[in-house]
Amino acid sequence: MDGELVLDVDDPFLGEHNRHLLTVRAARRLRPTEREPDLSLDMSDLSSIYLGGTAPSKLVRAGHIRAHRPGAAALADALFSAERPPHCLHWF
Repeated sequence: MDGELVLDVDDPFLGEHNRHLLTVRAARRLRPTEREPDLSLDMSDLSSIYLGGTAPSKLVRAGHIRAHRPGAAALADALFSAERPPHCLHWF
């Protein structure tokens, strides 16, 4: 699926706060932007959805991610969907 989302990302560990435009066409591309955000989230939530283990809409419903417009969570679900869930062969 193709689309664009503006992610407002907070990183409390590094003390940074940045806004990025995610563009998905033939490949995924991320670049800084000043556009209004579609989703606000922290780095740990971004990591979860990037790996494909958790759908963004579930994190919106749980109050971890804030959607700023209708349909943003559903679009994020489609753009971050994974063919199969993450799996680790080794125990830590």
